[in-house]
Amino acid sequence: MHGDSKMKRILALLLAAFVFFACSDDTGTNSKHEEVPSSVVGWRSAGFTPVISFEWGGGLQNVTHSGNWLVLMDAWTSPIEGKSGKSTYSPRLFISRLGSDIWDTLVPPTSAYVKRIYADSFGVYIGTYNSEVFEYNPEKKEWKNLSVKKTNDSLWYHIYGIQRFNGRLIVSMAGYTESMGYYAKLLLQEGSEWLELQLPRIRKEMFVDSVIYDVSKTEPLLCVKAAEMDGNLYVGTGDGVWKLDEASLSWTELPKFPKMKWNANYHDVYEVEDLVVYKGALIAVDGTNDRVYQWDGSSNWLALDSMILPTIIRNGDSSYNIYRSSLRDIKDLATDGKHLFISGDASYPKVYMGDYGEPYGNIPKGWRAIMLGWCAEKRGCVSKDATYSLDIVGDTIYAAAWEGLFKMPLRDLDSAIAGQSDFKGFEKWQ
Repeated sequence: MHGDSKMKRILALLLAAFVFFACSDDTGTNSKHEEVPSSVVGWRSAGFTPVISFEWGGGLQNVTHSGNWLVLMDAWTSPIEGKSGKSTYSPRLFISRLGSDIWDTLVPPTSAYVKRIYADSFGVYIGTYNSEVFEYNPEKKEWKNLSVKKTNDSLWYHIYGIQRFNGRLIVSMAGYTESMGYYAKLLLQEGSEWLELQLPRIRKEMFVDSVIYDVSKTEPLLCVKAAEMDGNLYVGTGDGVWKLDEASLSWTELPKFPKMKWNANYHDVYEVEDLVVYKGALIAVDGTNDRVYQWDGSSNWLALDSMILPTIIRNGDSSYNIYRSSLRDIKDLATDGKHLFISGDASYPKVYMGDYGEPYGNIPKGWRAIMLGWCAEKRGCVSKDATYSLDIVGDTIYAAAWEGLFKMPLRDLDSAIAGQSDFKGFEKWQ
């Protein structure tokens, strides 16, 4: 009898261990929890390393948060049925509670692929390629279809933008057919209903041949990036920034970014890559020319890009040398209210030094690489590809790079940029 009792206790312990590990299984990543020594300063792993496929992708594209929950989106692709060798963009989502080492796959209740993700203190919002917007409550683990498309609307839409405006969701959606061309809607939430807003038309750049870009055509405004300031919504479009008035819901077009003639055949539109509000001012990224600007509230966009004008050497009519110290192919802006961060084609993020303050003084228009913990001599860099997205949660900045998710306490920032040059990495355009 005593032998049977001992065996039962052993079996019970084994079963308990099995249940513990089964319930703790990480369904979204091959990451593992690692204790970070208190002596570590700068960037370190945030516990998520994607399994990347040479054929299908899988590197990280976006990091955001809702309350105490981090949400990631990757760049996975899926094969197209019946089309050998063809694939389509089908990003996957992963979620984890702050402080946890468990990442779960987040699957919306739809067969449509995810197009857009947005999160705030109210929840996580997913837009699809099939006219759908879903709200997810991480605490309750519940999905809700927000039914943005009317039942009598037979058109097919992609969800391009989701934002909150004066406490209400605003959704930008668009589609295209050969017969109708390009069509779009901007919907403002009113309880369980959606108010369709009037849309201005913006210029559309059409490539004609090797030397001409035709901008005589227009299309309805499409809101991909937006930022709320002074009760108004500032919307980034394919051709500049527009303001949506809080009271009248009318539109005002802001002046264009300064024109950059890299060569004789320059683009004539100003695609906005990102918008944030930083120290009470609107900051925008001119994605066409990879420039960062601050709106002066009146009629000017002030460059925050370390671009040295008039250090321009002209060779004939088509070649220029332009110097700058931010980044090419800028992906994202982020701010904690005190600092302005940028990510892009360089694997490591940068911080704006123009009004950084002590201990560096007021150094105008400089950007400093945040490399401590990211890159080290002989060890190389933890990520060599672009950093696609930044997010700040409390006192920590997170960076979603192709090879993984990384984080750094903001208290480490001074140490992380010490010794770096404000004007390191000038790029020469010819």
